[in-house]
Amino acid sequence: MKIHLIANDGSPIGVTPPIIDGRGVGGAELAMMSLMRVLAKRGHEVTVYNDPDHPGTYDGVAYRALAEFITEHPRDILLIFRSPNPRVFHTRIPTKQRTIFWSTDQFTVGDFHQLGQRVDYVVTISPFHTNYHHAHYGIPLTKMGHIDIGVRAWEYKNKDVIKKVAYRLIYCSIPDRGLAELLRAWPQIKEKVPDASLVITSDYRLWGSTSANNTKHRLAWMGQKDVSFLGRIPRKELIKHQLQAEILSYPCTYDELFCISAAECQIAGALPITSDRGALTTTNEFGQIIAGNPASDLWIELFSNRIIETLTADRESLQDKQARMQLGAERRFSYEKVAERWEELFERGKLA
Repeated sequence: MKIHLIANDGSPIGVTPPIIDGRGVGGAELAMMSLMRVLAKRGHEVTVYNDPDHPGTYDGVAYRALAEFITEHPRDILLIFRSPNPRVFHTRIPTKQRTIFWSTDQFTVGDFHQLGQRVDYVVTISPFHTNYHHAHYGIPLTKMGHIDIGVRAWEYKNKDVIKKVAYRLIYCSIPDRGLAELLRAWPQIKEKVPDASLVITSDYRLWGSTSANNTKHRLAWMGQKDVSFLGRIPRKELIKHQLQAEILSYPCTYDELFCISAAECQIAGALPITSDRGALTTTNEFGQIIAGNPASDLWIELFSNRIIETLTADRESLQDKQARMQLGAERRFSYEKVAERWEELFERGKLA
């Protein structure tokens, strides 16, 4: 099939695959480039219109300027990515193509309600996300469904070479989504598990921001024993730390629409212990979920105790749990599986 994807405002404007291993990208940008790569590998003719900093063909996908996009050009599939693009509102869309809005956000520019009426189908990234769009924008559930964001499983092929670090935790999400809550839990964890260590990755520089919150969080963690606050790091290094970790410690305070870090860590064998906010109840399928309010002292105590129990339990039991989690996560989140769902939509016009 001939598949065209058009971006609109902000990121992923400008990005191309080499940036993934360079300065890094956010989860939505990574999802877009990864899916396009796999669809091209599966024989589709794929073009992305996103004003790339360096136009060209990468991984079999053509990245071109937005000005080159012509609405009336023949194609089988038009994917409108992230936010409503004016280019598809005010011109006639060919009736022979399927026009699909692929949403990865709940807050962005543009009229979601109007776009929902213009397209043939809306793809979200979780059941929680689908229900949000229905409740807030009135998009009918009959023309909307979710497809998981995939995990680049090929990047985790060294999971048998990179060994787990005993009692290692990782936090690899946006700082404001739970890092302060993890700091409240950390002293109790260290008291009961003196050998516990923590690696913190990701900060706002990933999106080109110099947010003061970067410094705020770093200062808050200064002096904490056995904590490495790495912030933004190259993707290969992130994967190494995910593979080394035994637990993803994520006391999330945000209504996640998917949570790519939870999916990645399940494939990496880092057992996610998370809150039940947003889509975590479905994405964290093979980890552990603690219901309740992560801001409360009671929840922090429950969270701390769950991590302590997991780290101090029988090591063979933990390793068996991690192995079963990895197998299930690879079956669910691999991009081959995700691409099959997209191809089902391309052929049938809806998701089962």
